[in-house]
Amino acid sequence: MSPNSNRHSGEPCPLPGSRQLLEAYAGCLMSRWDGLLQLRYRTLNCFDVEHIHDLRVASRRLRGAIEQLGPFIGTERMDRLRRPIRRLTRELGLVRNLDEALLYLAKTGASGLEPLLASLEQQRKQEVAQARRSLELLDCIKLERQIRAAAAALVTPDNIASQGLLALLSERNLNLYRPIHALLPLVAAPEMVEERHALRIAVKKWRYFNELLHDLLKRPQSDLLELLRQYQTLLGDMNDRVVIAGLLREAADLPETVRKTVLDGIAREQRKLLKKLSALLDKKPILYHFEL
Repeated sequence: MSPNSNRHSGEPCPLPGSRQLLEAYAGCLMSRWDGLLQLRYRTLNCFDVEHIHDLRVASRRLRGAIEQLGPFIGTERMDRLRRPIRRLTRELGLVRNLDEALLYLAKTGASGLEPLLASLEQQRKQEVAQARRSLELLDCIKLERQIRAAAAALVTPDNIASQGLLALLSERNLNLYRPIHALLPLVAAPEMVEERHALRIAVKKWRYFNELLHDLLKRPQSDLLELLRQYQTLLGDMNDRVVIAGLLREAADLPETVRKTVLDGIAREQRKLLKKLSALLDKKPILYHFEL
């Protein structure tokens, strides 16, 4: 596809200039920060599964925008800005993993899981308390000042004069795709658990970067983003079961018959998911795109 063609209408679709791109980047940065602030407020008022998931996604989308700031504000300054957001993502991830385990194990309906469920509920209370403290202590005033300063730096005369933003984005896009390209031939084998985990992370990073790219260029959501979502969902389902299986193996008070029954069920589900992944790899492989 020609880089200056519109995939939907077939009509010419001119690329924005350097100044427009930098202004759009600044706007995306502030929009993602505003979205995180709104979801932080909602989550503090209702620490349920949906709010936690939405806030984690918002934090990742903001990090995806921040991680492209290095050439404009310096790597050290960019890292300082990214650090508290990354920490928030990780802490919310601990709560989310417990939520997924509790939901999954409760749905099995297996008797004898009560001690494990009670233990996980207690762990969740502890992780929620820690995550809530982190949300409350997040220095939003300082972060907003830093993010606004970074956004302003993007549209200074020196940066506006630079014509290299598209080249930087193209290089970043290719670097994010490389681990996907290396992992795709490996992940269909049943024993490649770590490789599937690595692919899930790589797909996630490339998806959030391409969402940012589409926002910058004011393009509609593409087939590539939908395909990455499919891979991310399938690989996420498989990873959740790996995590839950680990919890089952480590549970000291669990009767062995119960442990074996639930683990066998997870193994059957993993085989089905692996078949789906193999079919997706055959029919819709992830190919490199830099859509303009």
